Amino acid sequence: MTLVNKNITITILAIICLLVLSAIPCSVFAKAPERIFYTNSAKEKEAILSIKKNYKKIDVLAPQSYVLNANLKLVGGPSKELKKVIKDYNFKTMPLVTNGVFEQEIIHNLLINNKAQDNFISDLIKIAKKEKYIGWQYDFENISYLDRDLYSLFVEKTFQEFKNNNLILSIAVVTRLTDFEDTDAFKNWSGVFDYKRLSDSADFISVMTYDDPSSQGPVASLPFVNSCLKYLKNKIPAEKLSLGVPLYYWSWQLNPAKKINYGGNYNRLLDIMASNKHITGFDATLGSAWMTYYYKNKQYAFWYTDKKTIQLRMEIIKQNNLRGFSAWVLGVEDPAIWQAI
Repeated sequence: MTLVNKNITITILAIICLLVLSAIPCSVFAKAPERIFYTNSAKEKEAILSIKKNYKKIDVLAPQSYVLNANLKLVGGPSKELKKVIKDYNFKTMPLVTNGVFEQEIIHNLLINNKAQDNFISDLIKIAKKEKYIGWQYDFENISYLDRDLYSLFVEKTFQEFKNNNLILSIAVVTRLTDFEDTDAFKNWSGVFDYKRLSDSADFISVMTYDDPSSQGPVASLPFVNSCLKYLKNKIPAEKLSLGVPLYYWSWQLNPAKKINYGGNYNRLLDIMASNKHITGFDATLGSAWMTYYYKNKQYAFWYTDKKTIQLRMEIIKQNNLRGFSAWVLGVEDPAIWQAI
């Protein structure tokens, strides 16, 4: 083959390769959604069993196991059993730290005390290096909206120190649908979060797109989730937004509607169905499975997360090019959901 013919052949092959690649949808090359799963002490035994069965579908394990106490000290940590699982399966681990049991006074006292902040951040870095954590998630909740700027400044300070130490900082935030509303939900829960500013000073944000305060049905209906994402569109970049997914159920006594359980687990649901005549279904509009039954002449309804519910959330994540999801909490889930992940 002459040099000229060889060059022509190479050119033709290059053109063919470009044509083939251009015909492949961009989604083929898209990064797979990051799958974060939370654990807590209440359901740790069940969570460990689930982890052992489904470890290949868990990208990051996030134990809610550390606490900022009333003395503004970092305490806690995963149990020996959970530590063993983390080591055995070599999980990327990103623990959560909470303000006591979501106590407003504790987090406020930290936000007005620069020295305590410095000590707290230093302790986070030391523990992360010792335990080989990839970073931390701030799960500070029940914060006054009046502390918005103080909280943002604290996150910015943490982010810089973490960056200097090659650690990830993520923030769990309560979602909302408006810039302001005169409600307790806003003033003490969602209003503190300056989403744009926080997303600029964190590696990513886990948005709790669940516990819809206006719902009389599902924990997080599809319309609610989509409304949250619409509101957040220009505030949190898609690649930094991890969609909060609830694995638990809400149950109601009907006529009139009265919530009777805020965080039920699937095994309890199975027990109730085994003991009572019931009807199950799936609400395509709300994007949630349901079960209803009568007991002592009263009607009850359960809204829960099943395989189809998860499939719809995965579609939302892909359609919006989101970072992935953060699922609360392992040990309460319908085992069938893993087929959709």
